[in-house]
Amino acid sequence: MRSQTPERAILNTYTPAAAKVAGSKEQRAWGQAQNFEQVFLNTMFGQMFTGIGTESPLGGKNSEAWRGMLVDEYAKSVSAQGGVGLANHIYRELVSAQEAGTRRLPSLPTTPALPAAALPRSQ
Repeated sequence: MRSQTPERAILNTYTPAAAKVAGSKEQRAWGQAQNFEQVFLNTMFGQMFTGIGTESPLGGKNSEAWRGMLVDEYAKSVSAQGGVGLANHIYRELVSAQEAGTRRLPSLPTTPALPAAALPRSQ
């Protein structure tokens, strides 16, 4: 069965400039943000379709098996066209967390060198 997540980030007019560089951390972060938005949309659309009965145009006994795939394709389509703006916020948080992670590294303790006269002498 094919994975529901895209292999690469989808570039569109809403893609941040730094995420357009192939193989960069920003591009990977953009792809993860889009994947998260797609999962959110899939869940949202899935909940929206739960109330459809069997008598409606998208309902019926035979359509129950295909409804999940239809919802997944709706989520992919909306996400590929810019989504609902969730990916942009997630991308910014991922990039800021990555930058903050590199800044939070503790510096190595440095001890000043003592002059030889300040060292205690053994007798």
